[in-house]
Amino acid sequence: MLKCLTRKSDPVCKAQNYKLRNRKYKEEYIIAEGGYAYIWKCENFAIKRIFIQSQEVYKMAMQEIRIMTRLPEHPNIVRIIDFGEIKIQNKMFICLVMELCQNNLFNVLQQEVLNERRIIEIFKQILDGLEVLHAEQISHRDLKLENILIQGEIFKLCDFGSASNEIIDLSQLNKAQLQQQEEVFSQTTTITYRPPEMIDVLTRQVIDTKVDIWQLGCILYSMCFRKSAFSEQNKIGIAQAIFEIPQSQISISTVTLIQKMLQQDPKKRPTIKEIKISLYGGTEDDEWGEFQ
Repeated sequence: MLKCLTRKSDPVCKAQNYKLRNRKYKEEYIIAEGGYAYIWKCENFAIKRIFIQSQEVYKMAMQEIRIMTRLPEHPNIVRIIDFGEIKIQNKMFICLVMELCQNNLFNVLQQEVLNERRIIEIFKQILDGLEVLHAEQISHRDLKLENILIQGEIFKLCDFGSASNEIIDLSQLNKAQLQQQEEVFSQTTTITYRPPEMIDVLTRQVIDTKVDIWQLGCILYSMCFRKSAFSEQNKIGIAQAIFEIPQSQISISTVTLIQKMLQQDPKKRPTIKEIKISLYGGTEDDEWGEFQ
């Protein structure tokens, strides 16, 4: 979606110097890309510089800033440090300056095999970060391995470009509105993590924080079995929540939790609190509960 043909001349891909609200920044090199943005390394910061190609992209960028500045500071959420608008060669950009992380969960799973105890330790941190969003009635809506960053031993949620505090009742939309909403879902979520209610909008479900629970199930599945639960070619399988549990050493408790989160009916998926009770045997203070 965002590729440069001539890196030397195009300001989208060329390192820039600029001043935002708090200080001056000098971009060094690109560390990631996606959507309408490149992520630049700048000293001890990561800067998400978004190319504003349309009013829609502008609204999404401003929504991301509003959500990140609204969230309380938490160790399992990437912190925003500065932000602002800049113009380069008549092209407009919005920049988000964030804390720099060394890696992401996708890369970790490519490099090493995690035992179940370590998987649950990491998953607990993801839960803690997401719990903060849900307490604010915010859905992330694009949870995936690549959006879990790592700083030392701390795992952090990032990329709030798809996040929203809006609850959408698809049963209240007409056919044209449903189609429009389906297009939005396809643009703002990753298909292999997209829940059934977003794949098949004709089921007319409510889109709320249970979207994130499905995506948590996809993440835990991938951590346990080192592959995706769903194929992007198989929309019917996603819509019907059809997936296989491979033979492995993963405990029945963890498999059952995955199955609970990957329920076709969003109303049947557990809340964050219910997931924590499942993990810790009734209280979060119990060190491992049924995972001892």
